[in-house]
Amino acid sequence: MSDLDEAIKLHGVALLLRSSGHSDRSPSLNNLAVSLGDRFQQHDIMSNLDEAIELYWAALLLHPSGHSDQSMSLDNLALSLRDRCWQRGVQSDLDEAFSLYLQLSQLAHAASRTGLSVAKSWAASADTLNHGFALLAYKTALKFLD
Repeated sequence: MSDLDEAIKLHGVALLLRSSGHSDRSPSLNNLAVSLGDRFQQHDIMSNLDEAIELYWAALLLHPSGHSDQSMSLDNLALSLRDRCWQRGVQSDLDEAFSLYLQLSQLAHAASRTGLSVAKSWAASADTLNHGFALLAYKTALKFLD
């Protein structure tokens, strides 16, 4: 068993120990999703990416609006949806990714390093794809510098 496979197994066990309502459930969902995303990147197994997306969604839903981890969860999910769009060519995945990023522009929390990093990720994706949200993404990044 590879180190990555073992990490996925252990993150899965940790998730089972953190049932619905547990304060550390969201980080456990995120950790397992990250490991599955890594395995997708290494071995191109689409089911790993699909499962990572489901786990990222679940983690995001556990964050109330304005939660300090919300912007990072948005980014993880959006990047995974973008990757799946590139693999399968399903435009709705990319549309959903940019819809998630649009939520970042509406977050009311104070400037944060994470928010800036996510806004830069959004701007880079929008710029690369010549997406109409590129200007808004850059404006959002500037908002986090205030």
